[in-house]
Amino acid sequence: MKKLLTIIISATLLSTMMTGFTVKTATLPTPETSSVSAVVIDAQTGKILYAKNAYEVRAMASLTKVMTTILTLEAGDLDRRFKVDNGAIHVEGTTMGLREDDVVTRRALCYGMMLPSGNDAANASAVSVSGSVGEFVTLMNTKARQIGMTDTQFANPHGLDQANHHSTAYDMAVLTAYALTRSDESATFREIAATQSVRTEFGNPPYRRWLSNNNKLLHMYEGCIGVKTGFTDNARRCLITAAQRDGRTLIAVTLNAPDDWNDHIKMYNYGFTKIGMLYKNYE
Repeated sequence: MKKLLTIIISATLLSTMMTGFTVKTATLPTPETSSVSAVVIDAQTGKILYAKNAYEVRAMASLTKVMTTILTLEAGDLDRRFKVDNGAIHVEGTTMGLREDDVVTRRALCYGMMLPSGNDAANASAVSVSGSVGEFVTLMNTKARQIGMTDTQFANPHGLDQANHHSTAYDMAVLTAYALTRSDESATFREIAATQSVRTEFGNPPYRRWLSNNNKLLHMYEGCIGVKTGFTDNARRCLITAAQRDGRTLIAVTLNAPDDWNDHIKMYNYGFTKIGMLYKNYE
């Protein structure tokens, strides 16, 4: 009888805890965002904290460069100097300022991709790593499958609009979680992504110059640690960011978001509050 009573009491307590857990998390107001697609995940666990059309396939613009950068870092030999491929650097859109016969390093190219979003840097990196843009795109798609990006197809290393170049908000979060926490080069990636400006060296002969980060959230939101902006006529404004608070790292992604900076602030305020509730209820 005593054993039965203990079981009943334990079951009642568990039911109460589960009910309180559900009620507390359910009453947190869900933020309204301008984005067509969005997601917030816990970088360590992959848990989705907020989602809006997160699996809808869309163009992702220069968010593509997160993949290009991490593959370039993983290729190693970051500080060896070499001449850029002159054909590769002739590409429309944003640049890091490469010219024909410039001498550069892979490290400088990574900063050139992640900060000013250089399309020239992305192409130059691709040729440096794989010998051609086409071979590098194959590498991108292979990596995507390996890390669980099931709804992504890459057609170029820079993100300009092109047929069969698409992803989802969720897949972009998966990629960023890999780049920040799982890659052997995560520490270097985090350092680059969090940099607001850097003095680097390239040219013919190389000379020092400054590159600045387009990611305004680095100084708009306390705890932001990067990651990447993007825009094309088709994709519209796209943004991946990551932020840290109380030992947790969250990743937020928006695709086609006219008010992306404020969207991400709302999403983080929601995400960190929600994850705080979750862990409090488990204590």
